[in-house]
Amino acid sequence: MHIVAVVILALPDAGKLANKPERWNNPTVKAEFEAWAERLDSMGWDTDAATLRSDVFDAAQSWASTLEFLQAPVKPYADYVGVRQKWRMFVAPHRHPVKLHIELERDGKWVPIQVARSDEYDWRGGQFDHARMRSLLFRYGWKPYRRYYRALARWIATRVAEDFPEARRARIQLYGFRTPTPQEVRDDAIPEGTFREALRFDLESLR
Repeated sequence: MHIVAVVILALPDAGKLANKPERWNNPTVKAEFEAWAERLDSMGWDTDAATLRSDVFDAAQSWASTLEFLQAPVKPYADYVGVRQKWRMFVAPHRHPVKLHIELERDGKWVPIQVARSDEYDWRGGQFDHARMRSLLFRYGWKPYRRYYRALARWIATRVAEDFPEARRARIQLYGFRTPTPQEVRDDAIPEGTFREALRFDLESLR
């Protein structure tokens, strides 16, 4: 009975994508649909990204209902023995990631003190490069986590105020970009990204 319960609970589900289609507007998700539509079309399946997205969304909803029916009898047992696991990993490569940028205002100019994975701007680098922190920043680049990003930014600004007592203002923002293709790397044509979610803090009020 235990093995059957675990197998049923291990069946993959669509998560929040099954009932929150607005999450499918993320550039990485859009790129996946475009890539798969192109592959299927080359194999003779006449489709495009919009049609494929609609078909997959309908299938995800149907599968979510079926899975809910299958798991209903074993969920109480799973809760009792603690064998539930809801992590979903390695769904697709994240082609539109973000990097955290932290800056101080000095002489009217914004000067970086922390840029993700930078050897030059590595204030509290050990903390920001930690796997747990990188996992948070990955999530906070998605719109549904915006309020959590704002809370994290305020926490960061408070740490900046502590470590830089002479500083008066800080800016925290995300740099979003598309990962380059192999050919772009060979041609040294790395695509430019854009800054977003810029938040400015008066450090005096945080001391």
